[in-house]
Amino acid sequence: MLSCDTFALPAEANFFGSNLMAKNSDRPIGEAQALTWTDGAEHARGETVQCTYISVPQAEKTYGVLGSKPYWIWGYEMGVNEKGVMIGNEAQGSKAAESGCENELLGMDLLRFGLERGATAREAMAVITALLEEYGQNANASRLYDKRYENSFFIADREEIWLLETAGRMWAAKRIEEPYAISNCYTIAKPDECSEALEKYARDKGWLAADERFNFAKAYTAPAARQTGAVPRMRRLRALLEAEDEPLDAVTVKAILRDHFEGTLIEPRFGASFGTFPSICMHAMTWDGSQTAASMICRWMENVGPVMRYAYSLPCTSVYIPAYCTGALPPLMSASGEKFDENSLWWLFERLATAVSADYERYAPFARIGAANLDEEIETQAAKAERAAARAARAGRPEEAKAVLNEAMNQSARQAAAFAIKQFDQIRNAIRKRGGISGVRKEFIEEYCERVGMEVW
Repeated sequence: MLSCDTFALPAEANFFGSNLMAKNSDRPIGEAQALTWTDGAEHARGETVQCTYISVPQAEKTYGVLGSKPYWIWGYEMGVNEKGVMIGNEAQGSKAAESGCENELLGMDLLRFGLERGATAREAMAVITALLEEYGQNANASRLYDKRYENSFFIADREEIWLLETAGRMWAAKRIEEPYAISNCYTIAKPDECSEALEKYARDKGWLAADERFNFAKAYTAPAARQTGAVPRMRRLRALLEAEDEPLDAVTVKAILRDHFEGTLIEPRFGASFGTFPSICMHAMTWDGSQTAASMICRWMENVGPVMRYAYSLPCTSVYIPAYCTGALPPLMSASGEKFDENSLWWLFERLATAVSADYERYAPFARIGAANLDEEIETQAAKAERAAARAARAGRPEEAKAVLNEAMNQSARQAAAFAIKQFDQIRNAIRKRGGISGVRKEFIEEYCERVGMEVW
């Protein structure tokens, strides 16, 4: 599983003037990933919480969390809590990996615990490392086949950004103070903080020469084919970040998340949807490949709180809509499930992306132009709503502020659904006029659509 690309921008490196995190979540194709809201709560002593596979003791207090999760998993791929702590994870593989079993936590479970129990980035990191040391990681993270991995985490709040990389039940952490990108490869050489036995374990195993300086990434990286896809994506992300002389704005951040190595030597052969080379916006070539399932951009805004932009399914044919920690989400934004659902934004955009992939060079330009125009319209509406909510909050009217933000989510969800349906209908009609789906992806698309109960022509 080649999974995910994430980057973080300190406040001075983006247009909004607050720490910002952005992530493309790549998952097995067809795994619906919608947004969910979980209320914060006080819990009685002795309570437990059921994770994806195991139960663990509940904390006395949890925070409200806006998170993005695969439909069948308890944990989150990415999200933000009411305090403004943002976390995204990456799949990793180390030489210290434990043999997989189902009495461990998923990285997504650890991520959710960090959001539910951490009021700051440091607190969230402490939560994750403590649970990691006690329960371990490496349970199966797929419904389609057996796939296990360790994890890295970007953890940010209003003041700090931390990169946490794990190997087995050990970990290394580094504070990030400049634009930084990660993928499915370790990057920390010298940690700022780490497990007590981290270096000794590597030396005892012979992963370092006798006189070699400790380098966590070099010592612990397991030789694996995933590196051939992960390292180029990470370098591409960093190159795109470094190419900007001015603080990044929303348009640039979204463009990075929609990137397929365009204009480079390794631009995917036969079009982005053919999936011959994993890109930041990743398209699956085979049934057991990974594909970008959702995309998140998150930051903090004074008097509003966490501000999220979220794209369902592949961001290159989707639109980014606003989401907030108001305690409510429109049903369109939170519906997912194993099979196609016309009342789910995720499935509406997944159907559109699948139809586009039938002939990406022919259909994608129209979808992308339409998405860009709607992105701009929604961004203008959302910014206006955020300013109005901030004014209401400053005036001591929090319920009015929430109502404004809730209406912004509802309006943009309706607009996004209408766009996905209209674009799909146009492409379906074009496919029908051409006699149905043909070409190299015909069998792939037909088998996928049959599996998830979705029609594209």
